[in-house]
Parts: sequence; C-alpha cells; structure tokens
Amino acid sequence: MVFFISHLCHAQSVNAQFDVGKFQSENKTYIETYLSIEGNSVNYVLNDNNKFQSSLVITIELISNDSSALFDKYNLSSPEIDDTSNIDFVFIDQQRYFLTDGDYQLKLNIKDNNDSDNAISHQQDLTIKTQDRFSTIQLVDNYSDTKEVNILSKSGYDLVPFISNFYNSNNNKITFYYEYYNGSKEAVLLQTKVISQSNNQLINNLALNKKSNSKTTPILASFSLKDIPTGTYYLESSAIDKNNKTIHSQKQVFYKVNKDIVDTISGADGTFVSRITNKDSLKLFINYLYPIQTITESIYADNQLNYDDLNMLQNYFYNFWKERSPFDSEFTWINYRNKVKAVNKKFGNGLQKGYLSDRGRIYLSYGQPNSISEEVLPNQFQPFEVWHYYNIGSERDIKFIFSNKNMPNEYRLVYSNKSGEVSDTDWLNRFEENYYDGGDEGKRSPFDYFKNPN
Repeated sequence: MVFFISHLCHAQSVNAQFDVGKFQSENKTYIETYLSIEGNSVNYVLNDNNKFQSSLVITIELISNDSSALFDKYNLSSPEIDDTSNIDFVFIDQQRYFLTDGDYQLKLNIKDNNDSDNAISHQQDLTIKTQDRFSTIQLVDNYSDTKEVNILSKSGYDLVPFISNFYNSNNNKITFYYEYYNGSKEAVLLQTKVISQSNNQLINNLALNKKSNSKTTPILASFSLKDIPTGTYYLESSAIDKNNKTIHSQKQVFYKVNKDIVDTISGADGTFVSRITNKDSLKLFINYLYPIQTITESIYADNQLNYDDLNMLQNYFYNFWKERSPFDSEFTWINYRNKVKAVNKKFGNGLQKGYLSDRGRIYLSYGQPNSISEEVLPNQFQPFEVWHYYNIGSERDIKFIFSNKNMPNEYRLVYSNKSGEVSDTDWLNRFEENYYDGGDEGKRSPFDYFKNPN
C-alpha cells in the first residue's frame, strides 16, 4: 500500500509518497523501499555548479523484538535546476535490504538539509516470510532492458517504480511486475486480471495467462486504462493448479480518476462557510474530512487544492457538505465536528490526533460499532480490540480488529472482513487454536472474538 506521508500539507513541508515491495532471491527475502518526493515541497540552494539543488537526509530503521535489525542513513539529492520559480517535478529513490523471516517495524524519517524544521516521519509494520509464493505486485512507471545490473534491475529489466496507486486521465495504462515462487514441481497457470472492487467482476476483458513450471517466474506486463471509468479496482494475480483450483492469490488496489473535481465546485458566498474567514481554521476543518472523503476528493485535496486561496478553500468545504446534506449542510458539519472532537479525546495520543488514528477513521466512517470486545492485558500478545457492526451499507456482520503494539492508545487496524479494508488473514489465523493456556481462564483470543463477538 502506498503511503502519503505528508497528508494535506499546508505550509512548506516535505511531501512524499512511500511504498515497500517484498521479493525473493536464492531463498533469501529482500525488501525494496520506494520513495517519491514532490520537488516543490523542499528547499533549494546554489551548489558548486551554480545550479539550484535540494538535499534530504533519509533514515530507515527496521526494529525486531525491540532491537534494531537494520539501520541506514543516507543523503538524497534532487536534480540540478536553473530556476526555482516553477518546480513541477518529483524525484525518486529506491533501496534494497535483505532480511530474515520475522515481524518488523519500519521507521522512516525524512529531513530537509536546507531547513532543519522541514522534516516528516512514518512507520509501519512489516512481516517477512520466505515461504510466500508471490512477491509484491510492483507498479512500474517505465522499464528498459538491463545493460548493467543496478538497484532497479530485476529479471533482465530496469524497472522505474510508479510510487502511487492513483491513475488519472493522463495515465493510459497500468504497468506492473511480480514474481511467482513455485514451491513444487507441478506446473501452474498464472492469471492476472483487473477486477472492480464494487462487484468483483472482470473489467474490459483485462486478463492475461502464463504457464509456470520454473522455480521463479517473473511477470512484466501492461493493461490499458483508456476506457476504464472512475472507480476503485484490484490488480489480482492468482496461481491455478491443474484441477482449476486457485492455490495462491494476491491483490493490489488502485484508483482511476477521470474527472477533476474542481469542475463541479460552486461558490460558497452567502452560506455558513462564508463566515469561516480564517484560513488556518479552514485548513484544519478540511483535514478533519480525511476519514470520510471519497477517493476523488482525497486526490483533489492532497494534490490540487490551493491552501493559500481562501475562496477556493471555502468553495471546496461548502460543496463537500452540500453534496452530503443539501438541505442542512451546516447542521451536518457541526454534528460531524462534534464527533471529531470526541474521537480526538478518546483515540488520540501525544503523537497523533484521534481522527487520524485507525480507530478514529473507522468510527467516523462507519459510526458507533454495535459492540466492542477488548483484551487489555493478554498473556501472549499485545492488547487488542474487536469492533462488531451488524451491518455497514449492504454488508453484514462486519468486524474490525485493532492491535496495540507500540505505545498507549495507538491501536492499528490489522484485520477486517469489510471490503476495501485491511485483510491480513495470516495475522488472524495464528490465534485459531491454543492461544491461551489453562491459566488464562475466561480470556479469549482475537480469533475467538472474531467468530463470536460480544
């Protein structure tokens, strides 16, 4: 999953996208880190060539069992430019690290060498398993034959990563690469296709098949996106045996947006939003919308909304609520703001506001759960909560599992059966049997709560 590290940047702040891929080579697993930096979000100084250039210090650390398993710190420089008045490019970085099997916490820090206050950080959990049959599906910007092996090289190609999963009307195709690792001598059929998230149906006959009987089979291909409507899609890869049974599969979500939301925005003059004249307040209120924005709105807010233009902020904010509640937009907004305040108080901590937390996002997106089950001091695992909804839209019996691994009140979503949400079945299934011994009478595992919520 691609992470937008600097969400809704309102001032000069590093704006980056980050992703991690997992691959295998000679029975060893390695990860690749992909980093994209918006050129206009960093500071430039004249270098020895009398050109303007920015410089960042990147720190990557992987922690396992409360100790550092890997630490890397390096400088990343932008391309040299002659003029800083119109910077409209991104520059990318890719690194590769070999790891042993296990659970890790990845910590990333990015700091502008030309501005000590311009720094951002990100962290995420990572599980390494050599027995995985599929590598990550890597989205590719462009590729060429490898002439000299380098950091971009895999299977005879140099692959320039596409560090995003958003495709707009200018993106006519989606190019991807993945590897299948055959654990047996039996041949399998590798099938890759584009399916709709809403109905799980194949889109525009976008599918390809390839037989595999090798230890490692690379797949590098492209699908046309010209005739795909705006929506959420999966790039799905499957391994199918001779009995036509799917034995391994994985999905990579991506979003297609064909229309710029600015075309539909109308004026906010004379509405309740016109009374909000402080830009900082409007920026904060727009940030509050993060949990309930559509994909199109998120893309526009992150990349195209001018946060220095008060009128544009007012129009966007008004249209957001007008679309959801045309007859009482102000009341709907006030009600939502009160929920945000409650969520900030209940789910926030010293590092993160509650509405940006996983529990806060789920609460604001789907409402109060019908039940919450929790174990604060389990014997063999970190504290967890299981939220149960009788229904969300047309879906029934929906559950969310949150786990607290790092610090007080920092619960992260680790599993849900809600479409489009995190679905780490390996995390859940490890607790299917014998989670607690006889000394833990009355306590239950996440799997127990998932099967039979309170």
